Amino acid sequence: MKITERQLRKIIKEGIDIVNRETGELLVFEDDWETEGSHAPEAAARDIMKRLRITQLGSEIDGDIESIEITPEDWALMDVEIHGKRQHRRRKKMEHEYKKERERLNIDTLKDRASQWGQDAGDDWKSDHESGNLPGYPDLEGAAFDLARNVKYEFAEDEWDELVWEFEDEEGVYEFVMGSMG
Repeated sequence: MKITERQLRKIIKEGIDIVNRETGELLVFEDDWETEGSHAPEAAARDIMKRLRITQLGSEIDGDIESIEITPEDWALMDVEIHGKRQHRRRKKMEHEYKKERERLNIDTLKDRASQWGQDAGDDWKSDHESGNLPGYPDLEGAAFDLARNVKYEFAEDEWDELVWEFEDEEGVYEFVMGSMG
């Protein structure tokens, strides 16, 4: 019977607790840290201690948990290292998402997309009706009004709202699109 590494980790639950010698506060390091409420993965404990040149004052193993005592100053360094980086990453991610959202709702980008949609719709209509054998409008000018009304479905609701706000109403957007069908 084969046991995968993941199954083995579930069976052997190991962890490291970093203990502030004076206050007894803990930094908990476990492999399933995200689901169990720990601070970071177990392997990170010794890496952080090595990188920050933190020396342990004492160590005690109780079952599958190793408790390492350190000075309050070193404990504070580790706490800032863990929580500070996590907050920095979260803030950076939020800034990135905000930037993407601003770009997505940028009115110039939305107008370019609407204009491009109008050009493509006009070109498609022309290529479908070149022969003049299809029923319906005799020319693009007559079809443009009905074609332009479909541009609404190319945008998310908030994007459409931005376009409508820019052109004061939906008719303004439709006229803009019809103008780009040329």
